[in-house]
Amino acid sequence: MVAPLTVPIAPTAPRSHEKAQPTTKESVAAILKRCKTFLIADWLTRTKRTPQLNRLHLSDEQRTGHLPKLVDDLVARLGNAKVPNKDSDATASPAAVEHGTFRRTQGYSAAMLIHESRLLQVTIFGTLHENLSALDFSLLLPDVMIIADEVDSQLTQTMESFTNGAPKSAKAQFVKSKE
Repeated sequence: MVAPLTVPIAPTAPRSHEKAQPTTKESVAAILKRCKTFLIADWLTRTKRTPQLNRLHLSDEQRTGHLPKLVDDLVARLGNAKVPNKDSDATASPAAVEHGTFRRTQGYSAAMLIHESRLLQVTIFGTLHENLSALDFSLLLPDVMIIADEVDSQLTQTMESFTNGAPKSAKAQFVKSKE
């Protein structure tokens, strides 16, 4: 006969492939704010592995100096919790404008700027994926729409300043006049 167990069994630690579930859920904005340093480091790693972006020899600071403010702008926009209901609800981003001007002086091409922006979106979504257990899914889809809209708006502003201040109404230049 076996004696009854008098000492409670301690719960086992999660295995390495199991992640402890957080007790509270976070918004996309809160996750991006909390993970900003990791997100920027991950983006830098991705850009260093991308041949199209390694044609120029730049320091890490020269590559990433614009990102903290762009991420802050994105987090602020996500904090407004308003799904885009028109072409773009994005606001002006002086950081994006400065980024375009700076990249022009560094010798970037337009294609390199677009590639950087694409990598930023991939990195943002990768960061959210790494934090799925903490994510408030009720806000995910509207926030993904805002992320896409904001990053595209930032790219547009960057490209405008990169191309030496092309007017915001560039579309008007392509419309044929009725003569």
